[in-house]
Amino acid sequence: MGTKKRHLIIFSFLLAIILLFSGCIDSTNDTNNNQTNSENYDQVECVLQKPGSDDYNSIYTYINPLEISEDNLGPGGAITLESCIEYCSQNLSCECRDWIQTIYESFDISNQVEIEKINGIWLPTICTIRNAVRQIPTLKEIGINTVSFGPDIDTRHLDKPTVIGTNLFRFYIKLFEDAGFNVHLVPNSMHWGNNDVSLYDLNEILYEWAEEAESLNTKFYTMFNEVDGMQQSISETSLWLQEILPGARERYSGIVGVQPTQNGFESEIIDYSGFDYVSSFFPLMTPDDSRNTRNMEVFTTVADNVRENYPSIKYVMFNDVHTFSGDNWAETHLMEVYNSGEDIYSTEQEQRDILERYLNEVHPYVNGSFFNNYRGFTFTGRLAEQVIKHNYIQDGTIEISEKDYIWNTSGLLELIEEAILDENESRLIFDLDTYSGEAVGWAGLCFEPTEQNPGPFDCTSVEGCMDLFKENPEEYWAWTEDNC
Repeated sequence: MGTKKRHLIIFSFLLAIILLFSGCIDSTNDTNNNQTNSENYDQVECVLQKPGSDDYNSIYTYINPLEISEDNLGPGGAITLESCIEYCSQNLSCECRDWIQTIYESFDISNQVEIEKINGIWLPTICTIRNAVRQIPTLKEIGINTVSFGPDIDTRHLDKPTVIGTNLFRFYIKLFEDAGFNVHLVPNSMHWGNNDVSLYDLNEILYEWAEEAESLNTKFYTMFNEVDGMQQSISETSLWLQEILPGARERYSGIVGVQPTQNGFESEIIDYSGFDYVSSFFPLMTPDDSRNTRNMEVFTTVADNVRENYPSIKYVMFNDVHTFSGDNWAETHLMEVYNSGEDIYSTEQEQRDILERYLNEVHPYVNGSFFNNYRGFTFTGRLAEQVIKHNYIQDGTIEISEKDYIWNTSGLLELIEEAILDENESRLIFDLDTYSGEAVGWAGLCFEPTEQNPGPFDCTSVEGCMDLFKENPEEYWAWTEDNC
C-alpha cells in the first residue's frame, strides 16, 4: 500500500472518531473548524484518554482548577465551580477532561500527617469511598487520620483477575493524601463470589499495585484483603505470602503488611516473618456480651503472640471493626444467621455501647483500628460517632481546610467518576448505590420492595421489611424461600 493512501485511510479514521465524539469539537466555532490535522489528532487522543494518570497528555491547562472565578475561568468559560460542573455534565469535552486531570495533578501527596496511633476507617466499596470524601471535614473532626481502601479486583466477569477503575482509585488515594490522611492501601475483591480465585493469579496485580503504592507515597501497603479467604488453605496462603513478599519489597519501600480474615488471624498458622504489620479483620460485635468478651480476649491474646513470635512486626491493627444494623450487600447471609437464633442486629444505642467497650478494652491494646463505615455498619451520624470522636481526638486531629468542603459540591464527584471510568468499568465496579446482583441488601429479598411490588406481609420498603422480619423471622424467611 502506498504512503499517501495509508495516510488518507488513517486521516479518514481519525476524522470519523472526531465526528463520533463531537462534544470535543464545537462545529459552530470557526477556530475549531479550521484546526490542523495535528490539532484534530490531539482532540481524538484526549477523548481516548482517562484522567487520573501521569501519562495523560493535556491540551488545556488550568491554574487552581478548584478555584474557578471570573479571573480564573474553567471549561466553557465557566466562572464558578457549579457552572463548571453544569457545563461539563452536559458536554464531557476535552477541556473538561483536561480540567479533571489538572485537579488530579494539583494534589500534594506529601501532605500526609505524621501519626503515632492509627485512628482509621475501613472503606471497602467505591460508594463508601465516595461518601467518605464528601464527609472529609466530619472525618477530621472525629479524629480519623487514616483511611483503609484499595483497588477493586474483579475475578468473576473477565478472563482473568482485573482491577476495575485503576485511575479512579489513584485519584481518590491522592485526594485523601492531599487532605492530610494516611492511606492504608489494600487491593480488594468485594464482588459477590470473588473469593473463588487462586492467590497466584493475583501476583501480577499485587506487584503492579506495589509500584503504585510507591509512586503514590502511600504509608501502608497490604498484600490483599482477607488474604486467606481465597482458594488456598490458610497454610497454603502462608507459603504464598512468603513467596510474594520479596517481589513486593523490590517495588515498594514503605510499610508492608498482611490482612487476614478473623479465622486466619485466630488460627495462628500464618507466617508473618519479614512483614511490618498485621491488620486482621475483627469479628462482628453483637448485643451478646459473652460473645464480645470472648472475641476481645482471644484477639488481644493472639496480638500478643504475633508481637512475640515475629520481631519484624511493628504494628498490629484490627480492621473492619463493626456492629450490624441492616441494609447491606451481605444482608441475606446475616439474616440467615439471625433466623437460626443468633441475634446479630444492633440498635443505635447498642452500637454505641459496644463500640465504646471496644475503644476502652481493645483499641488501647493495638497500634490502630479501622471502623467499618459502609452500609449496614455505618457509625457516622449516629450515637457511636461521638464515642469514637471522644477517643480518637485525644491523639490530635487533622486541620480542616476550605478545600475539604469542596468535595461535597453537588455533582462534582459524579462528574469526575464519569470522566475517569469507561463504560465497562462503570458497569463492573462494585458500587452499592447501583449494584443489583446477588445478596444486594433488599432485606433478604431478590427484589427491592415497593408499593407496586411489595414483599412479605405487604412491606413496601427495605426498612419496613426488616422490621417485619425481626418480628416474624420464620414466616418471613419461609416467604422469601417460596418467592425468591
